[in-house]
Amino acid sequence: MGAEVVIRTENLSKVYKRLFKKGKKALDSLTISVPKGAVYGFLGPNGAGKTTTIKILMDLIKASSGSAYVLGKPSYNVEVKGYIGFLPDAPAFSPQLSAYEFLNICGKLLKIPSTERAARIEHVLEVVKMSPHTREKIGSFSRGMLQRIGVAQAILNQPQLLILDEPLLGLDPYGRQEFKQIILSQQAKGTSVFFSSHILSDVEEICDHVAILNNGKLLCAGRVDDLLGSSGFRVIIPPNNDEVLKELITMASDTSRKDDGTWLLSFAQDDEIRGKVDSITCKASGSIKVKAAHEKLEDFFFRTLKEDNN
Repeated sequence: MGAEVVIRTENLSKVYKRLFKKGKKALDSLTISVPKGAVYGFLGPNGAGKTTTIKILMDLIKASSGSAYVLGKPSYNVEVKGYIGFLPDAPAFSPQLSAYEFLNICGKLLKIPSTERAARIEHVLEVVKMSPHTREKIGSFSRGMLQRIGVAQAILNQPQLLILDEPLLGLDPYGRQEFKQIILSQQAKGTSVFFSSHILSDVEEICDHVAILNNGKLLCAGRVDDLLGSSGFRVIIPPNNDEVLKELITMASDTSRKDDGTWLLSFAQDDEIRGKVDSITCKASGSIKVKAAHEKLEDFFFRTLKEDNN
């Protein structure tokens, strides 16, 4: 299945019918495209329509109108399910099963040959750092451990596309860091990743594309670099560059110093200031770096929501 766009929706809408009440529109004419090979962050506050969209993509619920395509096939296509790894927002596991027993059942459902099933299970448990708990009962696992097992089953079939609903939920900072590495390693293997999250700093770190929803409507979508845009530039000054630091620090709009003695100086987008900075840094050590600065995704997210709600 070689679609260049791994997820595509066209005017996708969902209205939840309620007895004796007006139906609630959870999704309103959503049109997005997720390019092959992307790590795509699907963002929005609670009730924005993220989980509804994911359920439609996985054919767990039907859209009221519009179309959804996954790996070039309609989302209801049964064949396409074998190429997708999926983690729902609230996965349920049988507490009496061990991690291995659960994944073995998943492997059978995925029709992974018995000759390679054990090796696959061993591999995914190693990827999610759960190998020491292979034979332990799932009922004894913490929320973070359950999330890791959920990720393990999602990558068991070596999917072309991972669809993950709030995969960072329940993970501590160390676990989130490990999970981000798992996502990036899957992308490096050619897997496309589509996931929702409320942890915007993590999204900004690993996603190359994002979409933002509010009240069921798409507010914006695109490459992270294009959406955030330039907000000036930064100069990174390693230790023992006191003369350069002295010249630049008075022009900086913000300064910070790392524990190792490295200085980070932020500058506004100003041609005159940029010219002076370039003149000073070009004469200095090559270890001094000048980089474009961008608005933080969190700031962009809340600004976009505020504009929509006004």
